[in-house]
Order: sequence, then C-alpha cells, then structure tokens
Amino acid sequence: MTYRDTSGLVKLYAPESDSSQFEFHALNSAAKPIVAAITRLEMWVALRRKEADGFMTSGHAKLHLDRFDDDVNRGEIRVVELDDAVYEKFVRLTEECFSRVPPLLVRTLDMLHLATAQIAAAGEFVTTDKRLREAAAVMGFTLFPPSSPKSLPP
Repeated sequence: MTYRDTSGLVKLYAPESDSSQFEFHALNSAAKPIVAAITRLEMWVALRRKEADGFMTSGHAKLHLDRFDDDVNRGEIRVVELDDAVYEKFVRLTEECFSRVPPLLVRTLDMLHLATAQIAAAGEFVTTDKRLREAAAVMGFTLFPPSSPKSLPP
C-alpha cells in the first residue's frame, strides 16, 4: 500500500514540473492511495498558496480541492482518521525518534503522517519533503520518488 503525504498528493491535482512522474506512479499502482485526515486541510493551504503565488488562476484551488473530495467520496483515496490507534502510534514514534542518538528531529505534522502510514500498514511513502523522506527511510518505508524529485528525469 502507498501512503501519500500532501507534497506527493498535490502534484496529482495541481500541475507542477514533475507532476507527470507522480501521475505515472499513481496510475501504475494497484492499491488506492492512503492519506491522513489532515491531508484535506494541508491540500487546501497548498492549493491556495499556489493561487496566491500566481501559479494557478483564481478559483482553481477550490476546483482542485473539489476533485480531491470527489476522489475521496468515490473511494479512490483511503482517508485514515485521527483515532486512538494513530494517536498512540504518534506518541510511540515521537519517543523513538527523539530517543535516537542523534535524535531524529521530526516535525509534528510529519510525525502524524508517519504514524498514520504505519497504522495503515503502508510499505511505500510518497513525499518530496526532505526531512519527512529521511524519517520515512529510517522507519523502513520504500520511498517514491526513489531519489530527490529534482534529480529525476522529466
């Protein structure tokens, strides 16, 4: 199963220079992507940021978010709710990460993504966030893209 954090998911809804790689990957994946419940909130901020920065036409952020919502409602994306199991995994992973020598310094929302991915039993983690990639690799996830997106061919 494949877990997608927001950085790896937004590329499927709002075109970016490397979106085709992520689209190809998504089309060739047999399993439905897994996301955390917070992903919708993060998607909204990321899409509005693109709109505010002039990378998309005014009003398109809402259209892209609506497409995401439609995919969730049709069952094309599995959303894992923030429940007791995710909370408990979050606490355990936080202890594990910060007890390491040297500590693995993971941000709060990144830790929530990692805990959700572990609870969902995802084997692959899709993200472009450097710190999150490092933590996911340490936790044993297979990463996509396999190297930094900037080094991948178009």
